[in-house]
Amino acid sequence: MLCPNQAYGRNSHTIKGFIIHITGGSFQSALDWTTNIKSQVSYHFIIDKDGDDLCLVMPENTAWHAGKIENPTSELVKNGPNPNEYTIGIALAGTADEKPTIAQIVKCAKLINYLAPYYTIPLDRKHIVGHNEIRSDKICPGPHIDLNTIIYLATLPQ
Repeated sequence: MLCPNQAYGRNSHTIKGFIIHITGGSFQSALDWTTNIKSQVSYHFIIDKDGDDLCLVMPENTAWHAGKIENPTSELVKNGPNPNEYTIGIALAGTADEKPTIAQIVKCAKLINYLAPYYTIPLDRKHIVGHNEIRSDKICPGPHIDLNTIIYLATLPQ
């Protein structure tokens, strides 16, 4: 699938980490939104509740998932280049007030496990962060996504 909301390449930046998101709705609504050129939003991957995932933007290209920086608490992202240029955006379908499914958590961990060695990204909380850690005015990915569990699962042999 070709997502119109992306920039080709990484503007000379290397990939340093992952930003985890919640879509704010269903898989289909997120797909409809991110493939609408008017939204100016995309993710590298969206994971449905059954664990199926879709790559919307290849990791070597820049997805438009987290660009604005607002009072960041993460060491990964500080004021400077747009974080879209050096992060991979993974979104779980759903809303912030609901728990992700086990299938979503497992698939997210597997994606990270697969991609991290290729881009030499450490599997730790400095390099795997929630969207709200770079943009404090967002609830995304919400209180029910445990990034420490995702990281732990990503460290296990697949």
